[in-house]
Amino acid sequence: MNRWILLLWLFCSGLPAADYPLTVTDLAERSVTLIHAPQRIVLQDSNDLLSMALLERENPLANIVAWDNNLASSDPALWKVVGQRWPQALQVQDIDFPQSGQLDIESLLRTHPDLIVARLSARAAIENTVLDSVLQRLGIPLIYVDNEIDPLANVPRSLELLGRVLHREEQATAYLNVYRQQLNELRQRSAGLPAPRVFVEARAGQAGAGGCCHTQGHSGWGLLSERLGAINLGSRYLRSEAADVALETLILSKPDLYLMTGTQRMRKGVGAIPFGYGANAQRVRSEMQRLMLRPGFSAIAPSPQACVQGLNHQFYNSVFNIVGAQWLAKLFWPQAFIDLDPDAEYRRLIREFTTLPDLKFIFHEQVCFSTLSTAAQ
Repeated sequence: MNRWILLLWLFCSGLPAADYPLTVTDLAERSVTLIHAPQRIVLQDSNDLLSMALLERENPLANIVAWDNNLASSDPALWKVVGQRWPQALQVQDIDFPQSGQLDIESLLRTHPDLIVARLSARAAIENTVLDSVLQRLGIPLIYVDNEIDPLANVPRSLELLGRVLHREEQATAYLNVYRQQLNELRQRSAGLPAPRVFVEARAGQAGAGGCCHTQGHSGWGLLSERLGAINLGSRYLRSEAADVALETLILSKPDLYLMTGTQRMRKGVGAIPFGYGANAQRVRSEMQRLMLRPGFSAIAPSPQACVQGLNHQFYNSVFNIVGAQWLAKLFWPQAFIDLDPDAEYRRLIREFTTLPDLKFIFHEQVCFSTLSTAAQ
């Protein structure tokens, strides 16, 4: 009798174990089978913690045993928020899991992972090392996700994949219903509007004093801009996903909109525009003004009234990139989207779908060339 009661309880409880083995298709179009529900997850990039925060609202770190903590370096302000909300994040083992695929495999295996979540951009490197064969031999599944190569297309696919793997389809669907509705609205409202010629200087300032101008082609902010209907000048000038474009080239092209991105990241002692949580408005403006005062930079302005826009860099490489897309639409077509409030929408999303705290942040700034003479004094 006890055996039948147990079987009935298992059936009625809806335990995820009943759905395993589970075979899924990842973002690399690979068929991957999981024998059981993952309990020990390794993230190749800790930026994917935000996806976990949507799917495992109360404790997204419950099953994460290790990661390459890129979030701490790429967006220190957001990492601080994560550490305050979930202090156990500070205890997750940090392993060097670079996109080169060269890592200490023994350290990885000592975490006893039963699932590895890796970025699609790291696929070639991983599959060209011994790591891939080791994981296959040991039966440790690895799935590829993507937030950066094709952001608007692959964020939904990645979240659906993780939702299936973690048995959190309901949470993934709830968020993606809103995501897709908002994206469809952006596309409908922008249909037929003139396409602005846009140049995105990604992580502006991190090339050092006077360095200019690093951008993205058919990836990241560049592709995000194209998907919304803008002309991304980076795609015209680059043959690779990201590289520098000479200032002289930009002076000749005179973009309709010049966009700088940044976070509070430090790289070799050099900072970028310090957007993000807890940002100081004066520091943000001062850094943008400093960059606009680089020799010859003012010659890119199509008119004396032109302004440069600044955005939080992380919004393209995030499950919340719909907010980045909203900011782009508002900057590309200000009159058509005058009613749009991306900051308010971000606050709504984190309140409704996560337990991240609603704290002060600065995600956008505008500085006009006409103010530079005052700033230089």
